[in-house]
Amino acid sequence: MLVGDSEPVIDVRQVSKVYRLGSVSVQALRDVSLQVVAGEMLAIMGPSGSGKSTLMNIIGCLDRPTAGQYFLRGVDVSRLNDNQLARIRNKEIGFVFQNFNLLPRLTAVENVELPLIYAGVVSGRRQRAIAALEAVGLGHRVKHKPTELSGGERQRVAIARALVNEPTIILADEPTGNLDTRSGAEVMAIFQRLNEERGITIVFVTHDPDIACCTRRIVRIQDGRIVGDEPVSAERRRMSRVARGMMAEPQGA
Repeated sequence: MLVGDSEPVIDVRQVSKVYRLGSVSVQALRDVSLQVVAGEMLAIMGPSGSGKSTLMNIIGCLDRPTAGQYFLRGVDVSRLNDNQLARIRNKEIGFVFQNFNLLPRLTAVENVELPLIYAGVVSGRRQRAIAALEAVGLGHRVKHKPTELSGGERQRVAIARALVNEPTIILADEPTGNLDTRSGAEVMAIFQRLNEERGITIVFVTHDPDIACCTRRIVRIQDGRIVGDEPVSAERRRMSRVARGMMAEPQGA
């Protein structure tokens, strides 16, 4: 699947989000509009408190806008109930977080199986989980628990878990934030391969310009508003610190 001029898979239309803390109202997003077509790989950048995590939560169907509309693959999800949102999330979206969010008592393959269990999949569940781990280079670590894995390996397990339901979109919130430079580069290389070979739409939320420069588009948000939206040139991608790390001699994960 390639980026084209078809209907956007993510279509945020004049979305605002207000949080009420007692008598105080905090406006996290202000009339934000954003369109992402199938196969894009982009970063949403902004400082702490800019609204980028709130925007990701709305895109990921983890929260609802106070005003405006959000269409996911042509479906207006901004007014769906909790059960409907849960079904959409499980079917369409894979999540990768900075802190991995793995269950420590489960093995790698058992962690990856969890979305299939939530989706009610019974037949072939273990095989699908193993295949997802093999796709991120961890076919030899399926029986290891998170405490037996390096940070880079734990994040790869989290990517496999995001992949196992074959989502349309992967949302990654600071996915290299807890990793050293080399492991972060390996993780970004996996995301790039998934985008290029499988056509998965990938959206990063980050404050790291080197991570953002590994994508093809950077959307900047500040004070709840989008203040910039620019393509990333091939030259800029090659010159990023993370890209240089990808070209370094391989080390252990």
